[in-house]
Amino acid sequence: MIMANSQDAKEAYQLVRNLQKRFVDKLDALSKNLGDNKNFQELTWLRDEGLHGGGSRFEARDEKLFNTASVNVSQVHYNEMPDKNLLSATAISTIIHPKNPHVPSVHIHISLTELKDKSSYWRIMADLNPSIFNKDDKEVFDKAFKNLSASQYDEGLTQGERYFNIPALQRTRGVSHFYLENYKTADKKADFIFAQTFGQGIIDTYINIIENAFKTRKEITKGELQQQLDYHTLYL
Repeated sequence: MIMANSQDAKEAYQLVRNLQKRFVDKLDALSKNLGDNKNFQELTWLRDEGLHGGGSRFEARDEKLFNTASVNVSQVHYNEMPDKNLLSATAISTIIHPKNPHVPSVHIHISLTELKDKSSYWRIMADLNPSIFNKDDKEVFDKAFKNLSASQYDEGLTQGERYFNIPALQRTRGVSHFYLENYKTADKKADFIFAQTFGQGIIDTYINIIENAFKTRKEITKGELQQQLDYHTLYL
């Protein structure tokens, strides 16, 4: 696979691959200790046979712990195509849906987009999405957002409330969410560190939440399974 040729894109790709490994290693450890001991399996794809990048997707194979779960990294670029406004896009995007309805789902997305005019920006997002609400989980996730985002906390919450709002359903997706679109400052290094620290911290927070939930929330009724199915179907 041919990679994007800018230094920022190369560093962003290493960042998201490191986050992917961090998350998958921790999910595999949960499978080993609490599930069927089946590691996530890596699948790869190429854009234009690799000429314009590609991606790596780790998918869950442990059906005891997960309904569906994937941790995806991609980088696409158009280095030699002047008619394309996009220079490169590098991202980690993950959706985890545990099988136990008392264990919350999560969506995480962190990406760097570069344009041909030399401008670039980050998108930083995370969303805790339980089918059965748990007050403690929400408080832990909310606290992590506050600790990890510092001066960006209020803006991340404001954008999150707007981004995850679903007018047709008259509700907001998820119970704890953070979103920054077109995020950039005059300090690219600081922006990189923020994306890295946020990603590491929110991954670790989610793992701690679900590890505790898998260990302690073992009683499941048919009604709760139906509640989970109804909740997920609502968004389909």
